[in-house]
Amino acid sequence: MQAKNRAIVFFDGDCGLCHTSVRFLVRLDRQQRLYFAPLQGVAAQALLPQADRESLNTVVYHRVASNGSITRHTRSDAVLFAVIDTRSLLRFAAQIARLLPCSFRDWLYNCVANNRRKWFRTNTCGLPSRAEHGRILP
Repeated sequence: MQAKNRAIVFFDGDCGLCHTSVRFLVRLDRQQRLYFAPLQGVAAQALLPQADRESLNTVVYHRVASNGSITRHTRSDAVLFAVIDTRSLLRFAAQIARLLPCSFRDWLYNCVANNRRKWFRTNTCGLPSRAEHGRILP
């Protein structure tokens, strides 16, 4: 399966909070539907416009629908759709959160994104586990 036909969460590869979030999503995604790639990586260069790759405060979710159509979501929509697509029990909370206005959700997202380096000082993360390794794209 080509990368463009996969559900991919693009994240800042130099962010401790982002790495922690990826590990959280890997644990939620027991059916292994999601893949992950840094915004600074090869997969992002192939699939995302330059503006999306340069905005390291923004997570991007390259979502593939059941009919094969591809949509791209950013910020809070990216996070919530990724959680929904894990089909974990947490998807119900994410569906409820989607009822909140996007402007409010993105405001909260931006508050965390803009302060993540101050609140989560570490930029170093452990190596991916065997389960994570196969789902992280270059």
